[in-house]
Amino acid sequence: MFHIAVIVLVVLSSLKWGSWSRWREFLPTIYYFSFFNMFYQYLSYTVKAVWELDGFFVNMFVTDTLYTMVAYPCLVVLFLSHFPEEWRTKFVYYLKYISVATLIEWAAGKTDSIVYFEGWNLWWTVLFYCIMFLMLRLHYLNPIKAFIASIFVVTFLLISFDYHVL
Repeated sequence: MFHIAVIVLVVLSSLKWGSWSRWREFLPTIYYFSFFNMFYQYLSYTVKAVWELDGFFVNMFVTDTLYTMVAYPCLVVLFLSHFPEEWRTKFVYYLKYISVATLIEWAAGKTDSIVYFEGWNLWWTVLFYCIMFLMLRLHYLNPIKAFIASIFVVTFLLISFDYHVL
């Protein structure tokens, strides 16, 4: 039930505050986010997971699919819709999204809706969200730079968690 509540909250927030008239402008970044989420899901099913959702809605596949195809696109629209221009405001904007995402994941841990493995913990999650929101903005501005940077981030994570896929 936790995951459905999060998905509904993200969708409703996006409908209220997101600029859906600009969805086509955000579509490449939505694809980027969804691709890397599906890449993690593939690795977690075929190699090993560092985190896994628990307390599914129907089953893990349906829950992951709802996040990937519904919640994450809404999150991208919400995040990019009102991105500020001034540096100090940008920092606060990033901090707000990182904090809310971390708080949601902390609550997921407290309700046994997420399980960590292989040394992953909430601190890794904070680092991941810091990188993720920066990469979403970078992809929106310059997809090529984002993909190049993503290669380094993914390589770092694969090495850090001893994935033997390289």
